[in-house]
Amino acid sequence: MKKYLPALLLLIAAPAFAHTGYGLLTFNDGLLHPLTGLDHLLMLSAVGILSANRDQPFRFTGLAMIAMFVGALIGHQYGDFTGMEPLINFSVFAASGVILCAAQGRTVWLVPVLLSVHGWAHGVEGSTGDAFYTFTIGFLISSAAVLLAGHFLGKLVFRNNTLRKIVGAGWIAAMTLNLLSA
Repeated sequence: MKKYLPALLLLIAAPAFAHTGYGLLTFNDGLLHPLTGLDHLLMLSAVGILSANRDQPFRFTGLAMIAMFVGALIGHQYGDFTGMEPLINFSVFAASGVILCAAQGRTVWLVPVLLSVHGWAHGVEGSTGDAFYTFTIGFLISSAAVLLAGHFLGKLVFRNNTLRKIVGAGWIAAMTLNLLSA
């Protein structure tokens, strides 16, 4: 039963805390947006942590930033889709699981693609017109900072197998508590 708990929680997932509504958002709102929801912090830092275990870490994080930006553009253009919030929550569990298992290869490349859903949510929330771009620049700058911090944390995490397992399990526990508190 324990191994199915994250999947069960996804079925009852409430909207992620960082997605507070729509309206005219500024550059400063963009800077704060990735920092105001535990789902975003966990996902961005997980991608940063995973980058530390890659041969080309900045290619990995670069792909993550591009995927998030493309997701934002699509979200801005097409709006919300059914199942966005559960997919955002799933992405955090997936990234945490990859850290926990120290997965390598093609599986890891799915994580930046999953980050595009977070970008999509940013794009949906972004304001209309030119303000969308200032908001987006803000959230990309803030996201890059969290990715970089995660990368340096990852340098420590992947040196110690026990620490890696604690961090991976801790991310899962934190997201589970985030969902339960919603």
